[in-house]
Amino acid sequence: MAWVMRCERRVWLDWRSAQPPQTAPTADARARMTLRANHKCHILAAIEGVEDFSELPWDERVTQTRLAMQRGAAMISGAALEAPIGGRLLHGAPDLLQRQTTAASGAWIYEPIAIVLHTRPTRWERLLLDSWRWLVRQTQGWDHDPPGELWLGANGYRPVCIKRQTASLAAFTAQIRRAIAIAAGEAPPIWFDSDHCPFCPWRTSCDAAARDTHDIALIPGLSRRQGSALRRLGIHRIDQVMTLDPATMTTLPDHSSATEARLRRQAQALLTDQPLPVSAAIPSLPQVRLFLDIESDPQTREPWAFGLAGAPGDRFVIVVEPLVAGSDVRLNGIPVIGVHSAHEGWQRVLHAVRATGGALAHWGEAERLMIEQSADPHTYQELIPLMIDAQRELYKRVVLPTPRLSDQRGGGLKAAARWLGWRWSPGADHWTLAWEVYRQWRAQPSPADAFDRLTPAIVYLATDVEALAAVWRWLDAFVASINATGAPQDGHADRDTATSREC
Repeated sequence: MAWVMRCERRVWLDWRSAQPPQTAPTADARARMTLRANHKCHILAAIEGVEDFSELPWDERVTQTRLAMQRGAAMISGAALEAPIGGRLLHGAPDLLQRQTTAASGAWIYEPIAIVLHTRPTRWERLLLDSWRWLVRQTQGWDHDPPGELWLGANGYRPVCIKRQTASLAAFTAQIRRAIAIAAGEAPPIWFDSDHCPFCPWRTSCDAAARDTHDIALIPGLSRRQGSALRRLGIHRIDQVMTLDPATMTTLPDHSSATEARLRRQAQALLTDQPLPVSAAIPSLPQVRLFLDIESDPQTREPWAFGLAGAPGDRFVIVVEPLVAGSDVRLNGIPVIGVHSAHEGWQRVLHAVRATGGALAHWGEAERLMIEQSADPHTYQELIPLMIDAQRELYKRVVLPTPRLSDQRGGGLKAAARWLGWRWSPGADHWTLAWEVYRQWRAQPSPADAFDRLTPAIVYLATDVEALAAVWRWLDAFVASINATGAPQDGHADRDTATSREC
């Protein structure tokens, strides 16, 4: 139910279709689903006396859930609830139903529990819990709104904290009424939401529709508020953005001269499939001699591997595993060094930076957040001034013709690298695969004797960090050509600088 307000187009599509397309979630979405499922199982495993209906067919789950609630089962997992609303049948599967006894009458009531992987619930998770609260109310025939609980994070086998949710369900029922109105109207416009679209069965349909119509949803720098404002003005296509007069541009939310210029350039880049400088003269890049990419535990964000690259072909990987600390092997031709801890990994990174005598480039904020969390204070103080965010440096200088789509924001490293022709090897092309390989490798009785099992993870990380280096080299050449000629050149010509390859 959490998609009701997140994506009006999905509401409209679902309402009109007996069966949505059989489109699988993206690899990243599947990984997040697996993490959530494993986290829920981890928390439920420590609770005694739970009746579990999760293995039953849906109709049988509904029946058994109602019977268990009638007889007063203490805890129910794998529950299934359904009730009519707005001419449709709303289905819900609470993570846990917990019996509470009312002090006044001695009767029992049930509270739904949402088991959340992280410690900060999103408003969509709160909305989902409200839908379960509504279903519990309908199932038990109450005349008041039942409470619910959010169990957040994990501290051993217990949640880090528990937040009760007792607000009126009037806002939830209002959302249902709005969904019904949406379903009865015209098709809502496309908007790509990277937290929702990867899970949606309609995602490839929206991708195709946006590409066919050159929809403004493809513009990566366009905010939702700006997109809505443009549509109210009758602007739905990318080429229409190019012809907007300055006076109209100033009416857009969050307008500034810089955002206006960038928006026009992003539209032009997509229409021409050419990268464009953000201005006639752009600053040269800092001198970078080493590139860094990190793989981390998706729950703790603790690094388990550091990938480093220098000149083309010069790369190595540091792996965190005490049982192989001090090892120095080659996997698929890539040097691999074992260290005891993330602290020691960061120290090795600092040593490599000192040896090159230059700065260290990474992509986005993740590496800075991880160094704050997992490096010792001395290493942090010395290394942090030498770290350069390549993503920020790129988008201060150039607009790439990489569209926003259902599976990408349009501004990520993989989008940029793939536009340059970079490729990842099948079986070593996603962080979830690397993480699973690392977990299975560590589970071996003797990881040092099973190093070959780690190869796909090492290949993936090495390809990632080399892709980062390739994007930087392309950007350096492109900036130099702009500043030398004072005008944009054919961006495709500089792709050779990236040394396109499949690792």
